[in-house]
Amino acid sequence: MSSAERAASLLLELEPEEFRVLQAIELGMADYSYVPMEEILRYAGFPQAEVEFRLGELDKKDLIYRQLDPYPGYILNNTGYDILALNALAKGGNLNSLGRSLGVGKEADIYDAITDDGVRVAVKFHRLGRISFRETRKKRDYVSRRSHTPWHYQSRLAAEKEYSVMRQVFQAEVSTPEPLHQNRHALVMGFIDGYNLVDVATLDDPDGFLSDILQNARMTYRAGVIHADLSEYNIVVQKSGEVLLIDWPQAVPTDHPNAENLLRRDIYNVLRYFERKFKLRRDLEEALDYVKS
Repeated sequence: MSSAERAASLLLELEPEEFRVLQAIELGMADYSYVPMEEILRYAGFPQAEVEFRLGELDKKDLIYRQLDPYPGYILNNTGYDILALNALAKGGNLNSLGRSLGVGKEADIYDAITDDGVRVAVKFHRLGRISFRETRKKRDYVSRRSHTPWHYQSRLAAEKEYSVMRQVFQAEVSTPEPLHQNRHALVMGFIDGYNLVDVATLDDPDGFLSDILQNARMTYRAGVIHADLSEYNIVVQKSGEVLLIDWPQAVPTDHPNAENLLRRDIYNVLRYFERKFKLRRDLEEALDYVKS
């Protein structure tokens, strides 16, 4: 069972005091690798005996990690952080139930879900702790600007960034899932009904599909954004046959100092894939001129 699935199964079992202690640890993690007892007491506002009891219950439910040396301290694990995000989304009426996994990647997990209104959506949990923090700081400028960025905060920043960019490009009518809600590292979006391009053996009209990708890249550019991580792994072939662009946390504005190189890499990755997979050739410079026109 994944951390998100375990969090969903435990959501109704936790008492308010346990959520309070989890939130206290979350706040303390901004300043400590392991949060000491005195900080948890300060943030939770409970007597020490109550906090110690709740920490024991959270440990039994496998929602926290603890260390004994060089001092007793606590941090959230993935399930602990997931349960805080799911609880907030559920309380806000934005999520009712979590379903099957739609995909597991290096930096995120995506699940099928249902809202309180019975609408089918997708929930993406950012997991930047899965890769090297050093590599993350190289690739994500919103992380590299901060001297202390614990794993849960890195993932939250990624979700906030992606939600903001998705709103910008969705309003510009780029074909991307509608961003609905965001809390901590979790992003709720319109349901993704299709398959990653890399997993699709054939296309009815490869030339037309490539043109649609370039058109969406052009609309993205007109919205003031460059995807900056565009490839066959984050282009979806919807069951309707239409293009859907996903995975926006590395996106940059068109006035970014490295914008030209990032856009060139995006278009090159797409053209190279179509030439290799479908024997379809397009001139890179012409494609770039079209996207920027």
